[in-house]
Amino acid sequence: MKKILFLSLILSAACFVSIGCSSNKTPISGGKSVQTTSQPFTERSVGSTDGTYVFDKAGILSSEALKACNDYAGWLFSEKLINVAVIITNDLNGKAPYDYAVDEFGEIYEGKGSGLVILINNATNEDIVYRTGSCLTNISQTTENNALYWETKELIGGDYRRGIMRLLQLGELCPEHFIDNAQIFGYEDIRRFENALSDVKEDVTILATRNGTKTPNEDILKAYYKRKYKDGNGIMLMLDTESRSVIAYSAEPLPSKIEKVMKDVNGMSSKDDYTGAIDKFIEEITK
Repeated sequence: MKKILFLSLILSAACFVSIGCSSNKTPISGGKSVQTTSQPFTERSVGSTDGTYVFDKAGILSSEALKACNDYAGWLFSEKLINVAVIITNDLNGKAPYDYAVDEFGEIYEGKGSGLVILINNATNEDIVYRTGSCLTNISQTTENNALYWETKELIGGDYRRGIMRLLQLGELCPEHFIDNAQIFGYEDIRRFENALSDVKEDVTILATRNGTKTPNEDILKAYYKRKYKDGNGIMLMLDTESRSVIAYSAEPLPSKIEKVMKDVNGMSSKDDYTGAIDKFIEEITK
């Protein structure tokens, strides 16, 4: 189907479950809505990145657009610790769009971490946003639907850069200081932790995960630390539900108050009291 038809289907599906469509919004199930009025767009200014996050298999993007989208995706990869990828393709290799996006995430990131995969699907023109971990918890289906609506309008108008950016900006809804890769915590707790960590004097990030690999937690934590704190100026914790333990790391010596509280934090974690462990840690570092 053509993208213009895909756009109409988004609106048609929304109207189907509503009493009627207004000129400003199209309601969808559960009282959710797709915005149909003009939506402001601002492109964030970011630096250059060394990694590759945009895979233009269709050769559609200009070099300038490719660099802009790739740099922004790289910013999300470092700042939000999101495993992000944009794939543009004319051929799904016989797969359904969703399955293709899932397989690409597995190929690029081994299916691990908090993922945001954007599939610009020129084969059937049904674009896909695939979310895992922190992206699944913090980005609602309503918000995704709205972003897809505006992305489709941009692409119909020929502006692939702006359309892709609209979908990438979904990643900005994810926290910077509390990254729940394993979806251990609910949305409200995550926001509470994030707000508290944002007010801490030190730059602290907490990573919650489930390490089912043979890679030691210390190595995983250091890899995430180098990804987030390239200048070595920060503190990072890793809570692992597989070992029911918490470890801390910094390029600089850890503050004594953090070393002191780690025993209590691990005691709570060993009893599966992960919320209590995080609350205890935050309480100590905010004194």
